[in-house]
Amino acid sequence: MMKKLIKTAVVGIGVAAASIALAQPAAAASFTWNVGDGTVTYNDSTDSICADAFTGEGSRWVEVTLVPVNGGGPSHTWRDTSSSGSPTCRSLATAYEDTYYRATVRTYWGERDTTVPRGSKYFYS
Repeated sequence: MMKKLIKTAVVGIGVAAASIALAQPAAAASFTWNVGDGTVTYNDSTDSICADAFTGEGSRWVEVTLVPVNGGGPSHTWRDTSSSGSPTCRSLATAYEDTYYRATVRTYWGERDTTVPRGSKYFYS
């Protein structure tokens, strides 16, 4: 009886170990995040993240602070302004695959004359 129990436990541990070893890494997914005064977009196929402040009705900006959560390199902060006319992007192509990031965003709109923290979003590159 005890021998059968040990045999079953060894087989179970082997199956569990094989499952972990063969598991696929977490898949990255593209997203667009509306942050009130603009958008933040991550494109998995190009490995780039962009900030895009809305134009019109006064000065606006979208600021992104990108931090690799699992030690994939340095953090970066950049800002896109409504006067730029096109998104401001950063390439993550040189980062290690499956780096886990935290993007923290704050925005500004001149009509409001306030800076608003918009929270954080976590994603894999």
